[in-house]
Amino acid sequence: MFLVRHLSRALLALTANAALALGPEQAPPLPPPDPDQYSIVHVATAQALANACWNLTSNRAIVIEPGTYDLSTVTFPNGVDGRLTVGRFGATPITNIQIRGATNNPGDVVIHGAGMLEPIVPYGFQLFTARDVTIANLSIGRVYYHAIGIEGVQGARNVRVYNVRAFDAGQQIIKGSGAGADDVLIEFADVYYTQGALAHPHGSPPNSCYTNGIDVTGGHRWIIRDSRIARIRCQNNALAGPAILIWQGSSDTLIERSTIVDSSRGIALGLIGSADHAGGIVRNNVVRWNPAAGYAVDVPIYTTSPGARILHNSVLTRGRYGNAIEVRFAGASNVTVAGNLTDAAIAGRDGAVPVQGVNETTAQPGWFVDESSADMRLTALATLALNRMARRADASDDFQTQVRRAPPALTDLGALEFNDLVFADGFDFPTRGR
Repeated sequence: MFLVRHLSRALLALTANAALALGPEQAPPLPPPDPDQYSIVHVATAQALANACWNLTSNRAIVIEPGTYDLSTVTFPNGVDGRLTVGRFGATPITNIQIRGATNNPGDVVIHGAGMLEPIVPYGFQLFTARDVTIANLSIGRVYYHAIGIEGVQGARNVRVYNVRAFDAGQQIIKGSGAGADDVLIEFADVYYTQGALAHPHGSPPNSCYTNGIDVTGGHRWIIRDSRIARIRCQNNALAGPAILIWQGSSDTLIERSTIVDSSRGIALGLIGSADHAGGIVRNNVVRWNPAAGYAVDVPIYTTSPGARILHNSVLTRGRYGNAIEVRFAGASNVTVAGNLTDAAIAGRDGAVPVQGVNETTAQPGWFVDESSADMRLTALATLALNRMARRADASDDFQTQVRRAPPALTDLGALEFNDLVFADGFDFPTRGR
């Protein structure tokens, strides 16, 4: 009996240390570019990379060999400044583009500028007249404005950012600008500051900390999934913008299965009014605030978007803010908030009245395997979160892409379904039983 208990405990420990979900480290490999579909260009220096981007044509793939690419050392083909141009400003649009590291490890290809306060490299990649673009398997950061900028007014759209580390930008790290920056898919991304954002000469207002992890203005049908966003905060401890902010006329955003930690604010569909965003789904995400941090914080999940759905998220404010989820402004009608597991209130503000299903707002740290590391799998102590609601068709799986239990069984609250681990005849297997 002692041996069985000991083995069961060991198996539980192994399970607890296993990968939680399809996060950045679990990105499935992309198939190599098909030479029948692409003209393939291999580059191994920063200068060659800049030249290849400037000279892109349709149906071309740039494959970047492992190494470090310092954009501050490059003589840029446009003769102006250091950015990797994808589709020249004002030119005829190009389509079917790949820019990717040669391996599946984004740490093998590191592209960087001179720093967040050095304007010699204002952008990493800036997409103007380019459509159907994939940027994958690389790291990009240490730039003055944005690591990746998607210029909708110029026609940039249909962009996939896959298995990318985007970091340390003077303003927003990934930026979608203006109407037309539509149909962008961000998957398996790591978006972060190493230490936090700096007060920036081109902040708003000037010399303020002016940042978000992902910021989209006027974009439609963005999808952000299976990603991690960390340390979107200000080094001077002022309040930073949301880790994900989709606003200024945007619509139909899907944010799912992602983790936001150590940041000032979390996910915002809309910001200043109900015309900022329409519709959208925020589901199966994990948001956790650091109780020991000295920087200012605000609400983890926030929406002003009529018709939005906030479903099955696990949110811990750790006492740092009074609400876990806020719906704001009277125009934010028909906002559904259901299945969420939080340690703080779900609130309507300024006339908003969210349509609440079953939620639980009294979560405790012990309800999770290791909330300090954002491991928000439920433990057996989370009795108030277990077997609480019927599965919804618009949230049929969880943070780990595990299918939630179907009626007549009830599903759990929060981002992750609870699984007991049963040990029998030398084998372990998960069970839906309680």
